[in-house]
Amino acid sequence: MASLGKTSLHAMLKTVLLTSLVLTAPIVAGRFFGWFEKSELAAYDDFMQQRPVEKPDDRIVIVTIGDDDIEQLQQYPIHDVTFATALEALERYQPRAIGLDISRDVPQGPLAGRKRLAQIIENSESIVSGCLLSTENHPGSPPAPGTPEDGAASVDFSPDSDQVVRRVRLVSTPAKSAKATRTRHICNDARTENEIPSLSFLLAQLYLERSGITPEPTANGDIQFGKQVLHRLKARFGSYAHADVDAYQIMLNYQGAQSLFRQVSIVDVLQNKVNPATIRDRVVLIGSSSEVSKDFLATPYVKTQIGSRTMLGVEVHAHAVSQLLSAVLDQRLLIQSWSESSEVLWIWVWSLGSGLLAFYNRRLGLFLLVLGGTVIALWGICYGLFLYQGLWIPFTPTLLAAMLTALGVRLVDLANRTGYAQAIYEQVREQLQGNVAGRDRQGDYLAQLVQRAQAVRQGQDAANLLSLGAQPTAFATPQMKALYEQIVHKVQEDVAAEQASKQAAMLQVRSNSGKASRIQTLLNRAQRSRTQLAVNQTDGAPSHNTTEKPCG
Repeated sequence: MASLGKTSLHAMLKTVLLTSLVLTAPIVAGRFFGWFEKSELAAYDDFMQQRPVEKPDDRIVIVTIGDDDIEQLQQYPIHDVTFATALEALERYQPRAIGLDISRDVPQGPLAGRKRLAQIIENSESIVSGCLLSTENHPGSPPAPGTPEDGAASVDFSPDSDQVVRRVRLVSTPAKSAKATRTRHICNDARTENEIPSLSFLLAQLYLERSGITPEPTANGDIQFGKQVLHRLKARFGSYAHADVDAYQIMLNYQGAQSLFRQVSIVDVLQNKVNPATIRDRVVLIGSSSEVSKDFLATPYVKTQIGSRTMLGVEVHAHAVSQLLSAVLDQRLLIQSWSESSEVLWIWVWSLGSGLLAFYNRRLGLFLLVLGGTVIALWGICYGLFLYQGLWIPFTPTLLAAMLTALGVRLVDLANRTGYAQAIYEQVREQLQGNVAGRDRQGDYLAQLVQRAQAVRQGQDAANLLSLGAQPTAFATPQMKALYEQIVHKVQEDVAAEQASKQAAMLQVRSNSGKASRIQTLLNRAQRSRTQLAVNQTDGAPSHNTTEKPCG
């Protein structure tokens, strides 16, 4: 059986290894060109949705400007003087930082209110004013009046091609805009050295500084808070093929679809209905929640608090702030990925493993069960690593490689076993016909069977095929025994049918021969009769020896 083991190993290597390599290579190439990016982002969203909702982060409070506030104040947009009054009230509660996710680039209401707002922001060390950075097609939007340069922060995100926000900027540089603008400000200054922090990053920095933690650069140019390094995304991070990562970005690790942050209305702030303890030592974000403002962003979640995939822009900023604070202070996981080579190896290992399972599970029912188990196991491992390690690893291309390899191995194996069956059929047929009685029957029957089948597949002549010898008494697997018995039964039927056909043909020949013989006999008799008559006519030329009778 040693030769059988070597042959089986060779067949396994030839079938599984080559099939996995042939099928994995184009999948890896397709992944490089971004063929699977959409499906992988969908899988990423599914992992995000399946995670359990985390506990609310009470370090963050959102002050909303909703439709009810607009109706009650009879102001839209909210006047500068109203906004200034709200900021004064919030600062009395001593928050660590206040972030403005609301545009104040155009004066609203009386001019006196504009001056008062600028004065409050200029004299504050905790207010951060959001702005829009200039792009090629947009001149940008300046921060609120009175904002010092170190108090301006970008509120821009980098949505993916499906407009879903999965990444957050930490530091950005304005781009040179083709749109003319009358106002020059820090957020449209396209100098390379003009690096502007994001709203979430600057708010988190102000909060952490009160805890004695300041950002430091690493040797690789990454940002580090204490022991937590914020690794900058690369263009081929995770399953991204060519992500736009010109700015310093990290993945946005949301905490859940529903609102996880305390919210108070701006009217409650103006009317002093807010408990000071709710604001003290917190990060306060001010943003719009009205339908009129349309400040909504698409997220990985199917449903949020408003029943769609979108979430309030100010809430997305709150998630970004919470992510940074939790990563530094609570060691909450940041979303990471493997190196490109590790991901390719991961795909190929699953391809190879599924091929091996398909090779050694040849029954159709068991094969289908293995395929289903592979899908469940792969999803479970990918989700588990995402949930417990924050690892985003390839799912869709891995699944495709595993399924195609399993199917490919099964098809190749079926083709190979067809060759074995043909070899067995021919040899059993020879045995039943008594054509192998004088051949050498030494050696292992199954090993010779394998060699014969290989010879058949290689197209060798029958003279070069090895004999199988006597009928085996043991088989490597029950499947082989069943296969052998089926083939023997088939050969017996075919041989019996052929013998019956031959006998019928012989009887037909004999019958036809008898009929021909009888016809020939009759023809011969007729011929002899005609010959005799002719002879008689020639020799007995009529003799006229009749007696004449006298007249009268």
